[in-house]
Amino acid sequence: MTYNRKLQTPPAEVVNANGRFNFGCYNAPFTRVNLLNAQKPYALPLPRFAKNLQLREWQAFQITNGRYFVMVAIYNAKKMALVQFIVYDKEQNKKWRYEKKVAPFQLQLAQGLYNTQSGYQSNNFTLAVHNHLEQERFEITARIKDFDDLPNLEANFTGFHTAAEAEPLVSVLPFAQNRGMYTHKCLMPAQGTLLLDGVATPFNRQNSAMIIDDHKGYYPYPTRYDWVTALGHTPEGILLGFNLTRNQALNPEQYNENCLWYNGKITTLPPIAVQRPNGVQNTWYIKDRYGMVDLSFTPVAHTSVNINLLLLHSRYEGPYGFFNGYIQHHSGNKIAIDQLFGMGEQFYLRA
Repeated sequence: MTYNRKLQTPPAEVVNANGRFNFGCYNAPFTRVNLLNAQKPYALPLPRFAKNLQLREWQAFQITNGRYFVMVAIYNAKKMALVQFIVYDKEQNKKWRYEKKVAPFQLQLAQGLYNTQSGYQSNNFTLAVHNHLEQERFEITARIKDFDDLPNLEANFTGFHTAAEAEPLVSVLPFAQNRGMYTHKCLMPAQGTLLLDGVATPFNRQNSAMIIDDHKGYYPYPTRYDWVTALGHTPEGILLGFNLTRNQALNPEQYNENCLWYNGKITTLPPIAVQRPNGVQNTWYIKDRYGMVDLSFTPVAHTSVNINLLLLHSRYEGPYGFFNGYIQHHSGNKIAIDQLFGMGEQFYLRA
């Protein structure tokens, strides 16, 4: 069997003038990210404010310089919201987790990636994302001090979303006839500085990388998904990464967000399955039925969050660790994945 999912040129808007989702998988950004314009994403018509309460939104980034792995997230589920800045040192096997649960109205989340901003600001935790696709870049700044007995932190990163070095996967996936999700994912070169406990660590462009996930969706109730991602460079210095998700999208053979990035270009990948025969803290296995994806994931650090309230139940497992195996490139060559560092998530939300 062979698999091929061609990426299309996107229309201007996620939702068209008639209020219908432009479902598909695309190779370029949308000019307008306008999910609130969807007509009847649910069985009953809802006013705009009610649709907004159902729309989950986030911007997340993974950043590495080979030694350090950084996870940045601004997440708003409307019933709950949080900001995260997590640093993991592979050499010391040490993690610093800066996480703050906030009121949903305290977050700013960008609507599109052209000259927009996402962020959160308080006395001890400031996180800002400046989206400048018109300049082919993203800029992230963070300043966190006197926070939960953790060392003070400052950081600034720039991701270079250039046409020559960074082909995005932009997906609009269906959950129902006119209800779905949007995501813009891209691996790109990066540079910046991480100042942790007074020690400055450079992220040089030649050995640093960043993945963006700009994400909005009317997710099913309850929501379940498995997700893994990793990024870095081959021994020859080629930029390498992948995104693999198993979610609740309809017709995943046609509509999924699975891809390999290799040397600035995308190979689309088929639906995958994730197996954890010995639980989430032991080895995961990620495979497809076409023989294009065959990976193991060995966690070395773990984050669990379990919230069980009257109207909200959330289970989150989010380990960091090493991937090994292969992913088949569109040329037919199998790209070796050798101790590539990344993360996985097993997620359930009833809210």
